[in-house]
Amino acid sequence: MLFKRILFLTVMVLCWGSAAFAQSLRSYEAARVTSSMSIDGKLDEKAWADAQPAGAFVNNRDGSPTELETEARIVYDQRFIYFAFRVVDQNVWATMKRRDEHLWLEEVVEVFLQPDSSIPNYIELEVNPLGTILDIYLIDRRKPLHYESWNSEHLRWAVQVDGTVDGKAGDRGWSCEIALPFEDIAVASHLPPQPGDRWRMNLYRVEQKPKVAELAWSPTLQDDFHVLPRLGEIVFTDRQVPKP
Repeated sequence: MLFKRILFLTVMVLCWGSAAFAQSLRSYEAARVTSSMSIDGKLDEKAWADAQPAGAFVNNRDGSPTELETEARIVYDQRFIYFAFRVVDQNVWATMKRRDEHLWLEEVVEVFLQPDSSIPNYIELEVNPLGTILDIYLIDRRKPLHYESWNSEHLRWAVQVDGTVDGKAGDRGWSCEIALPFEDIAVASHLPPQPGDRWRMNLYRVEQKPKVAELAWSPTLQDDFHVLPRLGEIVFTDRQVPKP
């Protein structure tokens, strides 16, 4: 009887912990980069090694853990906010090569950035393993400017693939770097952001082969990435990388 009671309590605690994790919003503290960043997709700058990882991605629909490993880090300087993704993937796949195609239908990493939670404007960026970009400015939830009518002029991005992008097994994964210029972020209270500024942010990964997965840094708990109240938070700090 005592064993059954202990087992029951253990299960309840685990379930409660899982539910609490799923409901919580994530937060990331971004460091200021003091060295120049080469946007080549390799992620070999010391600044990336010194930047803190964002933490595990989870299944977006319910916040449950996933076997698919995804790592992200973020830094910023006077002109850009930089995003780095490292994706473990044994079957890298994408076919779209034209800017602003519907990349989310294949394999992709994504950034959502909302500088002011009181204003529903936000930017969505997607990059696939072929190095194709989709950049969208949305004036409200799922209300983008026409895709081809807004392209970030000074946006930079690059990918590196450890394997082949052909949908066949045997790959190791891919990595991606994105440099989004602050000039594109019209509604922020400070540009560049000041230490202590807080923006809303989310990071996503869509996987298609060998099976479909929709992963999030801060899960929206819906079959939809565009749930603005469920975006996590990025806090800009005065911590500097690379460390001396």
